[in-house]
Amino acid sequence: MGLARELTMGKGRPRRNGIAANPDYAALRHLTRADNPDTDLMRTILDRVGANPARMRFKEGAIYIEACQRYRGLTGEDYGPRLGTY
Repeated sequence: MGLARELTMGKGRPRRNGIAANPDYAALRHLTRADNPDTDLMRTILDRVGANPARMRFKEGAIYIEACQRYRGLTGEDYGPRLGTY
Protein backbone atom coordinates (compact mmCIF):
# COMPACT_ATOMS: atom_id res chain seq x y z
CA MET A 1 0.00 0.00 0.00
CA GLY A 2 3.01 2.31 0.26
CA LEU A 3 3.22 3.05 -3.45
CA ALA A 4 -0.56 3.33 -3.82
CA ARG A 5 -0.68 5.80 -0.95
CA GLU A 6 2.12 7.88 -2.46
CA LEU A 7 0.38 8.00 -5.81
CA THR A 8 -2.98 9.03 -4.38
CA MET A 9 -2.10 11.10 -1.33
CA GLY A 10 1.52 12.13 -1.78
CA LYS A 11 4.40 11.30 0.49
CA GLY A 12 2.89 12.91 3.56
CA ARG A 13 4.49 15.35 5.92
CA PRO A 14 8.23 15.09 6.31
CA ARG A 15 9.33 14.71 9.90
CA ARG A 16 11.64 17.49 10.94
CA ASN A 17 12.83 18.51 14.32
CA GLY A 18 12.88 22.24 13.87
CA ILE A 19 14.48 22.92 17.22
CA ALA A 20 17.45 20.69 16.55
CA ALA A 21 17.75 22.18 13.07
CA ASN A 22 18.03 25.72 14.49
CA PRO A 23 21.57 26.29 15.77
CA ASP A 24 20.50 29.15 18.07
CA TYR A 25 18.29 26.96 20.24
CA ALA A 26 20.91 24.22 20.34
CA ALA A 27 23.50 26.78 21.44
CA LEU A 28 21.14 28.19 24.09
CA ARG A 29 20.51 24.71 25.42
CA HIS A 30 24.27 24.06 25.55
CA LEU A 31 25.05 27.41 27.22
CA THR A 32 22.29 26.94 29.78
CA ARG A 33 23.72 23.61 30.87
CA ALA A 34 27.38 24.73 30.87
CA ASP A 35 29.16 25.31 34.17
CA ASN A 36 30.84 28.54 33.09
CA PRO A 37 29.11 29.85 29.93
CA ASP A 38 30.19 32.84 27.88
CA THR A 39 27.63 35.48 28.92
CA ASP A 40 28.37 37.76 25.95
CA LEU A 41 27.66 34.96 23.49
CA MET A 42 24.56 33.99 25.47
CA ARG A 43 23.26 37.58 25.35
CA THR A 44 23.91 37.78 21.61
CA ILE A 45 21.96 34.59 20.95
CA LEU A 46 19.14 35.64 23.29
CA ASP A 47 18.87 38.95 21.43
CA ARG A 48 18.78 37.19 18.06
CA VAL A 49 16.16 34.65 19.18
CA GLY A 50 14.05 37.32 20.88
CA ALA A 51 14.14 39.56 17.79
CA ASN A 52 12.75 36.84 15.53
CA PRO A 53 9.28 37.99 14.43
CA ALA A 54 7.99 34.43 14.04
CA ARG A 55 6.07 33.04 16.97
CA MET A 56 7.98 30.53 19.10
CA ARG A 57 6.73 27.02 19.53
CA PHE A 58 6.29 25.67 23.05
CA LYS A 59 9.66 23.89 23.18
CA GLU A 60 11.46 26.92 21.78
CA GLY A 61 9.81 29.17 24.34
CA ALA A 62 10.76 26.80 27.16
CA ILE A 63 14.40 26.81 26.02
CA TYR A 64 14.34 30.61 25.73
CA ILE A 65 12.83 31.16 29.18
CA GLU A 66 15.25 28.71 30.79
CA ALA A 67 18.19 30.49 29.12
CA CYS A 68 16.87 33.89 30.26
CA GLN A 69 16.64 32.64 33.84
CA ARG A 70 20.18 31.27 33.67
CA TYR A 71 21.45 34.54 32.18
CA ARG A 72 19.67 36.49 34.92
CA GLY A 73 21.23 34.23 37.55
CA LEU A 74 24.73 34.71 36.12
CA THR A 75 24.69 38.46 35.52
CA GLY A 76 21.94 39.74 37.82
CA GLU A 77 20.53 41.67 34.86
CA ASP A 78 16.81 41.34 34.14
CA TYR A 79 16.22 39.94 30.68
CA GLY A 80 13.50 38.03 28.88
CA PRO A 81 9.74 37.79 29.32
CA ARG A 82 9.76 40.11 32.34
CA LEU A 83 10.87 42.97 30.10
CA GLY A 84 8.68 42.08 27.14
CA THR A 85 11.54 40.80 25.01
CA TYR A 86 9.80 37.47 24.42
